[in-house]
Amino acid sequence: MGHVNAAILDATVINPINPASYTDLTRPAFSFDLKNELLSLNANASTQTSNSFSIQNFSFAFPIINDFKKHKRRMGVSFGLTPLTNMGYNLYDAETIPDLGQVEYRFFGDGGINSLHGGTGFDLFANEKRTNIVSLGGNLNYVFGSLSQSRATEIERSAGATNLFRQTTQEISSLDWNAGLRAFHIDTIVRNVRINDSTLIEERTLVLMSAGAYIRPGANLNTFTQTLEYTYTDSFNNPNIIDTLLSKNSNGITNSPLALGFGLSLNLGNKWLIASDYSRTMWSQLVIDGKNANLNDAQRVSVGAQYIPEFDKREKGKYMRIVRYRAGISMEQTMLKVNNEQSVRYGMTFGLGFPLTSASSSNSIFNIGAEVARRQTPGTSLTENYFNIHAGFTITPHKYDQWFAKRKYD
Repeated sequence: MGHVNAAILDATVINPINPASYTDLTRPAFSFDLKNELLSLNANASTQTSNSFSIQNFSFAFPIINDFKKHKRRMGVSFGLTPLTNMGYNLYDAETIPDLGQVEYRFFGDGGINSLHGGTGFDLFANEKRTNIVSLGGNLNYVFGSLSQSRATEIERSAGATNLFRQTTQEISSLDWNAGLRAFHIDTIVRNVRINDSTLIEERTLVLMSAGAYIRPGANLNTFTQTLEYTYTDSFNNPNIIDTLLSKNSNGITNSPLALGFGLSLNLGNKWLIASDYSRTMWSQLVIDGKNANLNDAQRVSVGAQYIPEFDKREKGKYMRIVRYRAGISMEQTMLKVNNEQSVRYGMTFGLGFPLTSASSSNSIFNIGAEVARRQTPGTSLTENYFNIHAGFTITPHKYDQWFAKRKYD
């Protein structure tokens, strides 16, 4: 749905970006999501392709307070692992230098930063009929991971010079937090529908309007840096090391960027869901081990929609009527800057949500979707085309299969 997540209400989704959503949970839930990204890089009539696979989410959540007869407010908790950033590149360049001949430059980068979260969401306010509700949530996150960047400079053997290898590896680990707020109002639209000349029936449509916001403040993350430089002969893959020029370990701080966002959503009769989000990440604040990363602030606008033909018509032979049909678009000014120009990314998403059973007593669902996107930088010939496949599932127990319920009788 175009990456919207600030204000969505959905009991089949565990959403750690806005932990106020944990109050949606009516039963325990387990969620697991995967992503496969196919990238095509085009520049000056030259094309390169790459493919990467990653786990996007591994989460578990369950309600703590969910008995409407005793409590009008809800409360839920969640634990899980999600990736924050990932890095992977392999670049090559070459030039001819007098007296040295051809000089080849190779650049490598890999690694990523992950977040292990644990948090809760609860209703700050709920009226007696639960038609007006304000929810608040927060996560405590353990941020960890490593990033490695290498550069190899290789010179023709006939020049009589040695090659040079440089590598910087950074291990990051620390705690930070994020929080979210959401408010929603439930109303009913009543209208008279004429069946024939003499018959009118009353038709009621449930309308749910919500607004949400979230924030993840910047944090000081502990950073251990290893720097290695040496000269060598032969290949960088199997080097014959001649001399170690630098081997250094140091401890420092990485200042992570502030991230925030807000959104609106409208649900009509559990059939149509329309949502929009705006998010911003202050990447210009990113300082790694005392050095500014020289990035731009990123911002994204997203709009998404979901359609369920007959949400409550779970009858035999009508399975496709309860499938969730989704689509969305997004536009993002990314953090990357090339020749002082900020790159822009446009994307479209399409997806389906398949209930794992047609029984209304289960919220288990299998989701699959595709994203087509393009990132361009004004004033350059560089274009990146993405085709991403997302797949995942949420498993919840049947209402008669109570996970973690204490039995009164053996």
